[in-house]
Amino acid sequence: MSETSPELRLDDDLHYCAVHPERDTGLRCNRCERYMCVDCAQRTPVGYTCRECVRGHENRFFEGTTLDYAVVALVSAIGGAIVAGATTLFGGFLLLGFIAAPAIGGMTAQIALQLTGRRRGRQSGYVCGGGLLAGGLVAGFFLTGLGLFSLLYLALAVSAAFASFKVSI
Repeated sequence: MSETSPELRLDDDLHYCAVHPERDTGLRCNRCERYMCVDCAQRTPVGYTCRECVRGHENRFFEGTTLDYAVVALVSAIGGAIVAGATTLFGGFLLLGFIAAPAIGGMTAQIALQLTGRRRGRQSGYVCGGGLLAGGLVAGFFLTGLGLFSLLYLALAVSAAFASFKVSI
């Protein structure tokens, strides 16, 4: 009875993470079968996947070109100028500005997406937000100067535009 049955015997092989070779693990990627440690594992709806496979899957959604970034920046700068112009029109009507600024930011992002054929890059949201901010600051400086509410309206527009470029995978 000193002999153990094969079903009860533990696996004697040690496996190490592909990224962190000093960490032993038994966890494998469900796509490429590489061994990975807990820090490298990404939870997905179908199991744990390594970061490289997740990144490869995400790359299918990000196909923007340099020209697309330029179009997004130009459209957003115009949208930022519109937000600054709307700020001067609203003046003391705070509620109207809180409603209009995110709407203008979201519409700016949607126009930019339409002009680029719905293509986006990994940094498109940042480019759109930066363009809105730059266009709004320049136009706001020349129109009325930059007040607290002008900056607040710009922040609302930038956040709405950035959220429009987010891809949920």
